[in-house]
Amino acid sequence: MKIENFVRIIDGRLHTEPPVDAFATIQFELSRLMSGDLFIDTQASRQTLHAAIDKGAYALVSTLPYVNEDTECAWIEVDSIETTLVRLLRYLINEKHLRLFLFSPIQASLFEHLHTPKQLKRLKGDLVFIAKAILQAKEDDAFYLSDDLLASKIAPDVLRVPTALSSLMPIRSKGIFLSSFEYRERYFNEQKIPEHYVEECLSLLFFCDENSLAYALEQLTFCDHFYPQFITSSLMKKEFGMSDRALIFEPDVSLLPKHLAYLAHRVDPSTTVLCLPETTDFMPPTDTFKTLRFAAYAELKEAFTRIRFSYALILGDKEAFEPFYTTSITQQPTLF
Repeated sequence: MKIENFVRIIDGRLHTEPPVDAFATIQFELSRLMSGDLFIDTQASRQTLHAAIDKGAYALVSTLPYVNEDTECAWIEVDSIETTLVRLLRYLINEKHLRLFLFSPIQASLFEHLHTPKQLKRLKGDLVFIAKAILQAKEDDAFYLSDDLLASKIAPDVLRVPTALSSLMPIRSKGIFLSSFEYRERYFNEQKIPEHYVEECLSLLFFCDENSLAYALEQLTFCDHFYPQFITSSLMKKEFGMSDRALIFEPDVSLLPKHLAYLAHRVDPSTTVLCLPETTDFMPPTDTFKTLRFAAYAELKEAFTRIRFSYALILGDKEAFEPFYTTSITQQPTLF
């Protein structure tokens, strides 16, 4: 790409007049940088920029000002790396004619399990990770994401997938985690999906059928949202449904109101607790459930040994809680 064109795309300021007028590829990692590439400095590190120059970078993008560095390298100063990446992504999506679909967080998680083979690729993670995926994309590739704000910035023409159907068949639930439903004359019995997810799931299946996207819906597995882990009173893991206690993990704070409204109609409030990190500013819309705030999972584990509950809805990541489960120890009998 021409350096002059790139500067215009990202609205940067070119401080040098290098003898070269174009670069080969865009890199974010010094270890992958080759002579002739453009390097985007995400750490605001002058030492890293000098190392990039030594490796033969033709152009640099940084929030740091130019201070009499190598005049043969194009030094492009920007006010914000985040804004720069948004502008670059918007350009690339349009230039490559990429198709982007916006799912709800629940639909995106379900689609990751259902969609096979992968005709649509998921965009998630930070802007750098997403930029890498878009840079590697081929003409007319298709992607999906669940970040509404980001989608509006990088792809104003993103196709929003509906989350509701004009008509919905009856849904039967077993407990709060299993649902049975019908879709296009097929009956799916006791799938691992809570009742308040079913309409979004069926809307997703309809979208797949309308766009000829393959999916497998023989037996759903629990997705990352409203994920249940049954436990004993001593916090030992149990198989699904094999205990009267369950931790329910939800990593997305925006979904908590939906879950709380669902639980309010399905469980005994006196046996349910909402667990929130002290760092979150989320305030429950009602005081239906007891709220427990914690600084760390170790503190939460200790609290679980002191309180009685049937369900604990936790704003957090289920993988991060893994070290805090109790493990069983089987002792072999000895002669002594």
